[in-house]
Amino acid sequence: MRSDIKNKVIELAGDPYAKVTTITFTDYILDDQKAYEFFRNYTLDSGEALPEKNIKEYCCNASIANAINTIVNSKLAQRKALAGSKVNVWERIAEVVSELPKHTYPHSLPRNQRILRDKVKQYLNDGYGVFIHKAFGSKNAEKINDDAKSFVLARWCDRVKRVANYNQLLKEYNTEAEEQEWKMIKSEQSLINFLTDPKIEPLWYGYRFGELKFKEKFTMSFKTALPSMRDSLWYSDGTKINLYYQDASGKMKTINVYEVMDAYSEVFLGYHISEKEDYEAGYQAFKMAIQLSEHRPYQISLDNGAGNKKLHSGGFFDKISHLAIKTQPYNGKSKTIESAFGRFQTQFLAQLPNYSGQNITSKKVSSHANMEFVLANTEMLPTFAQLKAQYEQKRTEWNQAPHPKTGLPRIEMYFDSENPDCPKVTPFQMVDFFWIERNLPIQCHSSGISFKEKTVQYEYVVYQENSRAIDQEWHIENVSQKFHIKFDPDDMSLIYLYKKTPLGLKFVRAAETKVEIHRGQQEQEDWEAQYYRDQIEATKKIRIATEEQAEANLQKHNMTAESYGYKNPKLKGIKIKKVKKEKTDIAQYQKKLSEAVLVDNKYDYTDSM
Repeated sequence: MRSDIKNKVIELAGDPYAKVTTITFTDYILDDQKAYEFFRNYTLDSGEALPEKNIKEYCCNASIANAINTIVNSKLAQRKALAGSKVNVWERIAEVVSELPKHTYPHSLPRNQRILRDKVKQYLNDGYGVFIHKAFGSKNAEKINDDAKSFVLARWCDRVKRVANYNQLLKEYNTEAEEQEWKMIKSEQSLINFLTDPKIEPLWYGYRFGELKFKEKFTMSFKTALPSMRDSLWYSDGTKINLYYQDASGKMKTINVYEVMDAYSEVFLGYHISEKEDYEAGYQAFKMAIQLSEHRPYQISLDNGAGNKKLHSGGFFDKISHLAIKTQPYNGKSKTIESAFGRFQTQFLAQLPNYSGQNITSKKVSSHANMEFVLANTEMLPTFAQLKAQYEQKRTEWNQAPHPKTGLPRIEMYFDSENPDCPKVTPFQMVDFFWIERNLPIQCHSSGISFKEKTVQYEYVVYQENSRAIDQEWHIENVSQKFHIKFDPDDMSLIYLYKKTPLGLKFVRAAETKVEIHRGQQEQEDWEAQYYRDQIEATKKIRIATEEQAEANLQKHNMTAESYGYKNPKLKGIKIKKVKKEKTDIAQYQKKLSEAVLVDNKYDYTDSM
């Protein structure tokens, strides 16, 4: 082939012999596992590991150097790798190495044959370390000894006499170094390199930024899956309502709320607004939640607040759920309700003009209230009653809004779901969960059952089933009896009466508020007059029935007043004809008895006529 044509082909397509040579050379480039382990485990003076990019580069350098060493020391390898080239071997090797594709072989070996030869020779004598760039050594060229490191760490951790910045730390270090005869440091970078070492940073991070920040940055968090059905897990938490209101004196205030949320659907089930997060707030919120749900949750997750402690120690949470587990203190990530409530505040409460903004630590401008506007319109702030109405409305909107994952309304998700391990709560369970038992038993009197609760006097009677008529018979039988009382502090219209037994409390009857009627007829309604007459008549009947029962027993044993020649007193307040009829019956019996003739030791009643 003419030389001009050959040169043109090489210019356009490259030298085919060179390509063959390169491909053949690469056959000798083998992975060096020892090199990989060396560079992977190598620790710089700063205490850091080598960057991944440099590890690949240095491993490639070692593999190519190994290939060069093999070729140089073998005539056969030279002929194969260099296509039998008779030119200077190192010149040809340098040429081949420079032509290796960098995306496949990311080496940093020199192009110059003399420098390349010296580098390979140095590698063979000194090992893998010769490939590490000197820049890594100079990063922490100003090394500090162990005592100096201890001083630097202590000063950086000092929370009382704080070191404000690296410049101050450098000055203090050099002052101390002069006294201790340590090596002086010229640059802050040496201190920065030491303090930001992954092994050192955890030692001071909590001291400078707080334990919670340390926990967020360094501690491992778990990957958890939220429930797939309702009532599997309920979260509870108390927090501030981010809404301003004005109290009775016109003063601008905020107030707290205790919320109970279903983790599956994010439905807010129950809440209670109060000045503080006490046991009553938790009690009322869970009561509302179970009234709405009508089911007992499988698990409750709660914090370790004072109110929750009291309820937990009293067995309240164990009664209303299968499991009651406290979340880790100061661990917002473990409480899904905090995330949900944050979205509720920013997406719904923030729509109101009296929005107070989120926590002062929030960085977003939109998370803070427009205090200029709020303070200019304090007289327009809602009252406490209006605030409660606002909050209730926004809760309803939240529950009806689409769930972020399913797109279905939260409340629809909740009621369309079923949990086979959470059966429906019975009325007696509601009593057991939320009704309060008085410490001392109450005695039943002729007027019924009465006691005082929070300075208010309450009176109860037992009514007949499905009627407003007093069960007179029960009351007569239980006068002077003592009963243990359970009641709902939110609805004092109904109480349950129990008798204490060796096996515990035994339910007796339910009692309801005693009906009150006006004494003066002028103020009486029609139903009151009729009710009064009915109860009077019922009282008379029970008196007559009681009298008859007692007289019948006396007659059985011949012990009536008449049998001794005395008169039986009249029942007071009862018409005489009824009493007279009763007496006539007794007189007729006595007459028959007196006229009887004893026959064979038996009385024979014969008609005197």
